[in-house]
Amino acid sequence: MITVTAIETGKARMKTAQRVGRDDRSAIGRKIDIFRDRDWVEPLPILCFLVEHPEGRFLVDTGDTWRNSVPGYLPGWNPFYRQVSIRVAPEEEVGPRLAAMGLDPARDLAAVVLTHFHHDHTGGLDHFPHTPIVGPRANYAVSTGMRGMMMGCLPQRWPVWLAPELVDMDGPAIGPFPASHPLTSDGRVALVPTPGHVAGHCSVIVRGDDRAYFLAGDATYSQENLLADRIDGVTNDAATAHETLRRIRDFAALQPTVLLPAHDPDGPRRLREGACL
Repeated sequence: MITVTAIETGKARMKTAQRVGRDDRSAIGRKIDIFRDRDWVEPLPILCFLVEHPEGRFLVDTGDTWRNSVPGYLPGWNPFYRQVSIRVAPEEEVGPRLAAMGLDPARDLAAVVLTHFHHDHTGGLDHFPHTPIVGPRANYAVSTGMRGMMMGCLPQRWPVWLAPELVDMDGPAIGPFPASHPLTSDGRVALVPTPGHVAGHCSVIVRGDDRAYFLAGDATYSQENLLADRIDGVTNDAATAHETLRRIRDFAALQPTVLLPAHDPDGPRRLREGACL
């Protein structure tokens, strides 16, 4: 049996221009819109997902950390971090959340799988020193060094022991996705390429007995945005982001699919109720 459980690790707020970007604006123009925007969306969950499969437990993304509240943790020279508000209590981090579920985060997982390396997806890595960390090679390539720090990553805050297993999309096509990377031997848990929010972004498809679960990371911020074909204000490549949304919709048209983005407040309800696209 395969199950998926949502785990919330605090709240994030973003500008309305980040949640939905304008198609008629360039990549730089969409960033300017975020800086100029005075309106904030409601606090959104920072979600990661526990996938339980006969081959083990897989955690998709790690949420964020309470250390965002510590002066100096976020680089003050990058004004982007003033356009997002992260609030995480220590007990809301993914480690304590897993412990409350009766799991030892350091020992009881087969792997941690990252959809991408933005700070609100890697903030909980410290809890997994003995667990393989799997991530897309193409996204890691744009997430390190000064380039990564400019693009919403905090490589300087990653654990000193971090040596992720970087993977390529070297497996078979899955529906409209031209390639994949199987995470289990039966291929029922697999990474698929969903670039757009950032280069090299991936999502995780979990194929259960009667429905699929599409763990979308930030490929879309919400099911509403997906259905309306609205891309976010972060993407540098609007055409690629729209193509990714089309492929997700096409995948869901092939089989019952529960969509689970990382910041959709309605996602946990859909997961509980098995509500499909």
